[in-house]
Amino acid sequence: MRTACFILLLFLSGCKLLPGDIAASGSKEVKLSQFEKAGYCDLLIAKDGTYHAVFLEKPDYGKPVFVYYSYSTNKGKSWSAPVTISNDGTGNGSSIPKLIQDGSGIIYAIWKRFGSSDKSQYPVPETTLEGTGGYNIGTLYYAVLNGNTFGKPIMLASDELMQVSWFPTVDNEGKVHVVWSQVSDETLRTKWNSYWWYADLITEATLNGGSFGNFKDYSTPGKPQYPGGAPPKLGFQNLNGYYDNQNKLRFIGEFVAESGVKNLFYFSGAKASIVYQYPLYQEGNTFNNPAQLLHDEKGNDHIIIRPPASTLESEQIWDYEVATGKTNILASIQKPGVNIQSFQANQGPNGEMAVMIQAGGLSESNEAYGIFYKNGKWTTKGLSQNASKDTFASSGNFYYDGYITAISSSTKNYSTFIDVAWDASGKKSMLMTVSVYFVGQGFSTSSPSVYFSKID
Repeated sequence: MRTACFILLLFLSGCKLLPGDIAASGSKEVKLSQFEKAGYCDLLIAKDGTYHAVFLEKPDYGKPVFVYYSYSTNKGKSWSAPVTISNDGTGNGSSIPKLIQDGSGIIYAIWKRFGSSDKSQYPVPETTLEGTGGYNIGTLYYAVLNGNTFGKPIMLASDELMQVSWFPTVDNEGKVHVVWSQVSDETLRTKWNSYWWYADLITEATLNGGSFGNFKDYSTPGKPQYPGGAPPKLGFQNLNGYYDNQNKLRFIGEFVAESGVKNLFYFSGAKASIVYQYPLYQEGNTFNNPAQLLHDEKGNDHIIIRPPASTLESEQIWDYEVATGKTNILASIQKPGVNIQSFQANQGPNGEMAVMIQAGGLSESNEAYGIFYKNGKWTTKGLSQNASKDTFASSGNFYYDGYITAISSSTKNYSTFIDVAWDASGKKSMLMTVSVYFVGQGFSTSSPSVYFSKID
């Protein structure tokens, strides 16, 4: 694939690059959440055509953040009333949920719970330092869908408060695996399980309905310098990966070396190598925007990464092709005062890829953009109300494909997270978390909700 460069020129007057006959898809957004206090979300279109969604939300301020579930049997036109599937009575909140379906059709919801089941301990209803890459120590749980109801949460761990970063994947035999980083048994015993940088064991388990097993370790925990002391700060964060055509697990992750430099590594299924090093203390909060490992129709791996803007002439999103070592600039913000606030990426069928970007300034609504890959070509779309109305410039490797309207309002809106899923025909849909933001005299409020919308 040729080097690709896609430049977003936001809010810039001048030449008009879009033909006047490009129109919106006319897709209507549907609100799924209830309390205007929603967070991360995940969308699964099952093999039988049912749409399933999970998302984080709390019923009120001071209440725990729970995982809620909703489904649609009419391709997203309407959704069932959301119900919580993570409330275990401990008062502890939950982190980012994921949905995955195995080869036999079983659907799993997976999430990380904060806090302890010990009633003598204070519950942890929520935390601000937790992103899709993992930051806080917690405990993995999963539940199995039976009909339209998820069963009782099952602890996917040998003990509580050991796990940090994780991802689910399906192998070629249709088995669901969960890969995670955690502290060692020794680190837990000596009570050094407080920070992610002590989680230096990467392990994997296979789910089989209500049971799990077949553990496999991919790293060896470090030893403390003296008995009972702290282990080395070589923990793993921002794990992401998949099983390839040879049924080998490939994944990426990050760790901080003894020098203080954060490293992005790639595991090919046989060996690990460093593919990117952040400048010292310039990586930012990568757990909010972790690199993502995707693959194209030829089986070539692509690492989507947001490098630190402090080292570049503009804020950018990169596509690093592992086989060639070539870096393609997928997006570059050119206007001062406008930055890339976050990005997400999803793997589609037959090597399709989706990269979603939220960008804007400090005093205005942001906009969401989608960059979609299929059969060697990247396509760009505006995913929010005004995204496609701004001026775009693009290289010959990209073409602009109109926009959809997702959330239209005169108030100040922030798109904070997007998850994309493909149906059996290859059409894309998305969940988008949008916050309506209000600033008053000395205070500010936001009311985030989760919306469903068609893309194609």
